[in-house]
Amino acid sequence: MKKILIIILFAFVSTTVSAQKEVSAKTIFEAIDKGQTVDYQNTTIVGNLDLTELTNKKRIKNKGSYEEYKSYVEVPISFKNCTFKGDFIAYKNIEEEKNKKVGNGNINWTMGDGTTYTTDFEKSVVFENCIFEGKSEFKYSDFAEKASFGGARFLKDANFKYADFKQEVIFAKSDFDEYANFKYTSFKQDADFFDVRFKNYADFKYANFGERVTFKSTAFSNQADFKYAEFKDDANFDNAKFKSGVDMKYSNGKKYVNK
Repeated sequence: MKKILIIILFAFVSTTVSAQKEVSAKTIFEAIDKGQTVDYQNTTIVGNLDLTELTNKKRIKNKGSYEEYKSYVEVPISFKNCTFKGDFIAYKNIEEEKNKKVGNGNINWTMGDGTTYTTDFEKSVVFENCIFEGKSEFKYSDFAEKASFGGARFLKDANFKYADFKQEVIFAKSDFDEYANFKYTSFKQDADFFDVRFKNYADFKYANFGERVTFKSTAFSNQADFKYAEFKDDANFDNAKFKSGVDMKYSNGKKYVNK
């Protein structure tokens, strides 16, 4: 009788594990586009999630040979213990090729910087313990409320260049397997990079930290670049490990390091 109960229990556990939810990126895009709050847990998201093509997209710049469009995520989004199988796109740049006929042949050339598409997040953003298997593109994104990427893992390039975090942002215990780009990023309030693993180049050049920031117990396996970074308040690097060196040249502010 005990053996039968064990077998039944094992079968139940196996069924529960295999019942991991799966949802298409298109479904999530459509919900956000309709202004619906997005809240997923233990879910696999299949396909590229491109938030630069929301219907509220507006042209914000048209100078010379390039244009810029911005979309707005107007609802809170929350993903916990989720896996993004494709790219997460809140930024993209499309090079525009033109054809010009000269004589009997054609010449292709690129006009300016092409067309840029970016996305702002007007409500809270949560990506806790999520895995990004594709690229994560947040370049030029504004985060109006609290943002949490705590425990997330970025398997490919993570691009937060020029991003603007207006409230607290959390990256504690996250992993960056490839290039972590925080160049020119603005952190208006507290920034938490406690116990993070940067396995490739960690680029914080020209980053601006408006309030406290912690890199306590964080491991930098490759170059850690804080050149020209601005620390307006305390910066905690206690027990941080710099395996390939750190560049703090021309950075300003208080930095505490206790190895």
